[in-house]
Amino acid sequence: MACNCREQITKMIREQLGDPLANIRGVICFGKDGVQFKPTVAITYRKKKKDGSFCKAQSEMELSYEYCPFCGRKIEEDKEFKKEDKQ
Repeated sequence: MACNCREQITKMIREQLGDPLANIRGVICFGKDGVQFKPTVAITYRKKKKDGSFCKAQSEMELSYEYCPFCGRKIEEDKEFKKEDKQ
């Protein structure tokens, strides 16, 4: 990421919860220019049936961001991963 919000927020979460393994949910995207970590948020919704009504059970999916949800900067490739691949 272009910022260090992920590290700062993860540290704060771990301190508040007392769990050294607590983490921000996210996805790792592999692209031609490198690797990106994108934070995600869980979305719950009900699927529509053919008749237009909704199912009773809820489905879930992850929504990722193009911009940091904490500071607003554009998320870019992780330069550390790019360096490791080239060495």
